[in-house]
Amino acid sequence: MPDPSVARFTYRAFISYSHRDKAWADWLHRSLETYSVPSRLVGTETAHGRIPRRLNPVFRDRDELASATDLGRKVNEALAQSENQVVICSPASAASRWVNEEVLAYKRMGRAERIFCLIVDGEPNATDLPGREAEECFCPALRFQLDASGQPTNERTEPIAADARPGKDGKQNAKLKLIAGMLDVGFDALKQREQHRRMRRMATLTAAAMAVMVVTIVLAILAFVSRHAAVVAQDKAVTAEHAAVISRDDARRRQAQAEDILGFMLGDLRKKLATVGRLDLMRSVDDKATAYFATLKPRDLTDTALEQQANLLMDIGQVRLAKGELGAATAAFREALDRTSALYNRAPDNGNRLFDKAQAEYWVGYAAMQKGDNATAETMFQSYYDSAVKLVAMNPHDFDWQKEVAYGLQAVSVMDKKLGRTAEAEQGMLQQLAMYHVWVKQRPEDQQVQDLQRNMAAEPANANWKDKSVDALGLLAGVQEQRGELRLARANRADAAALAADLYARDPENNDWRTALALCRLKQSRLDTSHQPREAIKEAQLAESLSVTAHTKDPKNLYVAGTLVNAQDQLARLALSRGDPDSAAREITSSLALLESIRSEHSNEDTRLDFAQALLLQGEIAQRKRQTGEAKSAWTKARELLITDSPPVIPFDRLDLVVRVLQRLGRGSEAAPYLQRLTAAGYVPLYPWPDAASTLADTNHGRRTSGLNARR
Repeated sequence: MPDPSVARFTYRAFISYSHRDKAWADWLHRSLETYSVPSRLVGTETAHGRIPRRLNPVFRDRDELASATDLGRKVNEALAQSENQVVICSPASAASRWVNEEVLAYKRMGRAERIFCLIVDGEPNATDLPGREAEECFCPALRFQLDASGQPTNERTEPIAADARPGKDGKQNAKLKLIAGMLDVGFDALKQREQHRRMRRMATLTAAAMAVMVVTIVLAILAFVSRHAAVVAQDKAVTAEHAAVISRDDARRRQAQAEDILGFMLGDLRKKLATVGRLDLMRSVDDKATAYFATLKPRDLTDTALEQQANLLMDIGQVRLAKGELGAATAAFREALDRTSALYNRAPDNGNRLFDKAQAEYWVGYAAMQKGDNATAETMFQSYYDSAVKLVAMNPHDFDWQKEVAYGLQAVSVMDKKLGRTAEAEQGMLQQLAMYHVWVKQRPEDQQVQDLQRNMAAEPANANWKDKSVDALGLLAGVQEQRGELRLARANRADAAALAADLYARDPENNDWRTALALCRLKQSRLDTSHQPREAIKEAQLAESLSVTAHTKDPKNLYVAGTLVNAQDQLARLALSRGDPDSAAREITSSLALLESIRSEHSNEDTRLDFAQALLLQGEIAQRKRQTGEAKSAWTKARELLITDSPPVIPFDRLDLVVRVLQRLGRGSEAAPYLQRLTAAGYVPLYPWPDAASTLADTNHGRRTSGLNARR
């Protein structure tokens, strides 16, 4: 039966919290009071009563607390008049006397079943974990039941909690869990209705986008017709000059209207589409804008129109790049650079125009690097870095522009590394590292992974945060692997793979997301090689399948090709480890064939390492087949790639492979100094290095295999 007392409550909820969690309290208060209950649920009778349309008002007022040991009269009244109590749980609230007193007071009213917890920090029941007591997020009144007289007992209770922490429910789901509890409905049903609501909003947004496109094209046509009429009137002098002026002014007005609407399409609308990862709709917006620009004559290209064209071309380039259309992307970035350069030349003191030019330089260089055009990539990345330095000179206090210098250093250093200039690459990376050391001290709160996790919790549907998080988690896991922290690396690899899979499911035509998922699966497979071989095989097979599709879509993209090569190498390694050298040989043959085709056109450090890795595996397969001569030949070729043709100091990235190749050739003493460099740096190999039982002289079919530490 519905509780008839519900109708007498003044407040839907009372929020209890520590003043240190004020930001969370503000967010929760706003979220509850502005939440609109799905219309299909409104009026439904539950065990707790009839579901309302809104969840307001909500009581939240720390200033009402008295200075005495008891709660203030007003707070006690508010608790009595509140249908629910929501406790924001953290170590700060667990230590707060007032939060504990509020929970006790509410429980003594016989309403313990209407207390809901929102965990924002700390750890539930950490008092049971030796050494972690300070992490407790539940106050004592939440953790223990009361006796008949209202006094705490030693009998434990399990609070009803939603967990907003990163990696748990997340901010959005935690909010919905609280609301589901308050409404006495199932969380899944409420979440499903929220998803339907989001889909309806997306459909409305899409319809609006299409309508805006139609309006823009109509305005563009009207502007063109008006301009044409003005020119005809002027040339033929049929009417008075006044009529021509009016016609030209009307044309300018219509063009300004078209530019305003186009600005919305390429700005707010496109950002909204980007957050849901819809390349198809973004491409449609780009096509409509391109059609409009085609109606413009050179004399009509105002600064605004030129800026819009440049922004459009940058967007087109990135969409085409994501879809695996490298040639079209390159052409768009080139045209964007032409326009941003023209705008900058018109106003060389305008920092924003220099910033736009720098972005175009970067993307031209990035596209060139992807297809192996090292000369163009090197030139463009250097120009990008030079532009960033000029930006900082214009305004040394702009942190975003300071970061552009670091990004420029990284781009130039990456090209130095690819071209074998390791000393220059190291110097550039050290400069960049020094900048980050300064920024970390100045901004200790700026931590990429944590910041992205918070952003995702706040906006769980935003594809941009997930895309960036895949990269950030991958970098973090890579460092953890090299330090031997494999448990942490596995957790981060799994999180990255889950995010990448979600992105790919949103848009299977996005080649960037397809390749990112392939790479995540490949790295998971490497980590699972020893302790979960079956899972490792599944992951490597999925990585290869995704990479084959991506490579077919974008055959000129060296990054995609490298991912496919590494997936085939991993499958060869796994086949060898389960005693199937024939399957391993087939995989490594495919890998080497693809590498040969790449090397015939391009030569860089990544390709060199990929080739040496494949030769190392080819030698191991030959050794397993007792083909000693073929094994020695493959390892000798790998040694030539890694040592014979190398800088005076062998780059760190090569050392793991160098040690493996030399040990396979029986040159343990030659490998010793390289091994010492690795161990001195704290490097831990993902796969064991060969020992005396697995050298060239080994005739036992090998009890262990080796491979390259996760490099990409």
